[in-house]
Amino acid sequence: MNRTPRSPRRDSSATNPSRKNPPRKKPPRTEAPRRTKKSSHDGLTGKLSLTARGFGFVQPRTGPDILVPYDHLFVAASGDLVRVELFPETASDKPAGRIVEVLERSQEPLVGRVGRRGREVRFYPEGQRLSRALILETAALTRFEQNLPGGPLQEGDILRVQMTLWTDPQKHPLGEPLELVGRRDDSGIDLRLIALSRGLPLSFPEELLQEAEQMKIPPPRKALREKTRQDLRSLTCFTIDPATAKDFDDALSIHQREDGLFELGIHIADVSYFVEEGSALDAEARERATSVYLVNEVLPMLPEHLSNDLCSLVPGRPRLAFSVLVVLDSIGTVHDLTITESIIQSSRRFTYEEVEEILQGESDPLAPSLHILELLAQMLRRRRRDQGSVDMDLPATTITLDEDGVPLSILPVERLHAHRLVEECMLLANRMVAEFVLKEAARHRRPFLYRVHPQPKQSDVEQLLQLLEQLGIRYHLDDTVQPEDYRNILALIENLEFKDLVEKLALKSLPKAVYSTDNAGHFGLGFEAYTHFTSPIRRYPDLIIHRMLKRYIAPGRIALRRGVQDLLDHVASHSSERERNATEAERDYTRLKSLQYLNTKIGNVYSGVISGVTSFGLFVQLNRYLVEGLVHISSLGKERFELNTEGYRLESGTSGTVYTLGDRVRVKIVGVNPQERKADMELIQE
Repeated sequence: MNRTPRSPRRDSSATNPSRKNPPRKKPPRTEAPRRTKKSSHDGLTGKLSLTARGFGFVQPRTGPDILVPYDHLFVAASGDLVRVELFPETASDKPAGRIVEVLERSQEPLVGRVGRRGREVRFYPEGQRLSRALILETAALTRFEQNLPGGPLQEGDILRVQMTLWTDPQKHPLGEPLELVGRRDDSGIDLRLIALSRGLPLSFPEELLQEAEQMKIPPPRKALREKTRQDLRSLTCFTIDPATAKDFDDALSIHQREDGLFELGIHIADVSYFVEEGSALDAEARERATSVYLVNEVLPMLPEHLSNDLCSLVPGRPRLAFSVLVVLDSIGTVHDLTITESIIQSSRRFTYEEVEEILQGESDPLAPSLHILELLAQMLRRRRRDQGSVDMDLPATTITLDEDGVPLSILPVERLHAHRLVEECMLLANRMVAEFVLKEAARHRRPFLYRVHPQPKQSDVEQLLQLLEQLGIRYHLDDTVQPEDYRNILALIENLEFKDLVEKLALKSLPKAVYSTDNAGHFGLGFEAYTHFTSPIRRYPDLIIHRMLKRYIAPGRIALRRGVQDLLDHVASHSSERERNATEAERDYTRLKSLQYLNTKIGNVYSGVISGVTSFGLFVQLNRYLVEGLVHISSLGKERFELNTEGYRLESGTSGTVYTLGDRVRVKIVGVNPQERKADMELIQE
């Protein structure tokens, strides 16, 4: 909700190393921790997932996830099957507990960096699989280094490692090196580290690249033989994208009809024409599920020949598309809808900045069309807000890297009217498609893939309200939270100094949107039905939806094949999981590059806001760079501080000094360790 529907486009030809990974060795069998209690798979068992802050969640077969604090993780890592013992008087909807037994250890190797501590060679895992460093066993390390090209391991080299033994939470786990991923000074090694730690492929199989290269765009006359495809090349279409974009997967058109109504066209690349269902290319795209954007590079879902050429709506060339034509009046009311396969020809490629200049008065032949679009976008946004849609424009930054991946700058991202214009058009197309299919599904009992956003838990909302009360804001909530409650809260804090922090915490209180075959509506947008239709180049669910729409709108109603419900359920769960994984990878890489940049600023003083309060110190997010660091409690002086019961303040019983979540502070950067993702700060008392 705080971002445009499309991630910034980047060159999908980047990051495609020709060097293939050497074959993996068969991992040694991991020794399970000694069990002090009788093993049982009954009761509260589930897989553990760790978070960036160090605590974890156990996902039982039924019921809500169980919070496990850092001090109670025992000897468990992400992916392990564990048994949990609940704390006394834990809330039923937000249970918490401790891990008492590791029932089954994940055999997935870890990826991370080599470090040295005296004579010990340590291994620091990347990502959130394990929050502890491993000690590499001496005998295994000696064997591994004997025939290692380039000599012994150096600090910062990247390895795959298998955990072999961990039975005591007070000691470090042991590990055995399996594979040298790369040396610390190799070009692009940071990206490889993040990608491999998240299981993201760095290249396509050669046979798939060859298959894609052989594909061609059919001549318009041949494509129009399909009775369902319309020739819309007479429409004045144009694309609006970031300046660095290489793939243009959506175009817009607008014209006023004789009756005074406006016909808005949202034209999306017809990827489904080229990616045949059941093909090897389709299987690869389904497994990837999404493109992954890592600062200035991308790990694409589809080969470059498709994403940047055949499916890209480049100006001056006929392209196959799927078009949603919406007839609206000047206040945004929808009067008619047409969904059709089409051929279009874009007449212009705009950047967001170019459109913004035109909206601000710059002369251009297409200025009238853009101004009409801006008017309609404003009306659509107003109607959406009136229906309860929640908009959060959280601050964002963009990182500039040189050709070796070294960060050069971190600058704020300005949200333009042009961004909102495109966003409203894409939201409208997704909503129109979902509502159209919802009627079809009700009439014919046909399945579909929706984008759903569940209502937040009452306990999460109450926790947010408690925080607001600590900040001096009281808000009365009725029995059931509604989207307009979030809109009202955002209105209350609009002009306050801690606005950005509250918006961030409000967003955290909301559940994540997911894909589902059950339409539960979209809480954040306030829509009865919503789907993802507008980005089939970079999202597999959109590709699936295009295929299904072709069956829904085809003459004679082409029957859906058997097993489609099971297929959609699998795509929904797998795509939701891969989307979460991609988001975490993007955050990992962004934080790594941000800390590498901050490492050049040691000794500098910056303004920030207290974004987290713990028993061991304060997390502070810098206003300028949006990077978070820790002010350790030991740096606050000799007086004793304690965490208050609500967890929002550190309080001193002697001086009365209080540090509260949301406080504006000044901090000095005293140390940065990009490898461990840590930044140490000290408060500047004023």
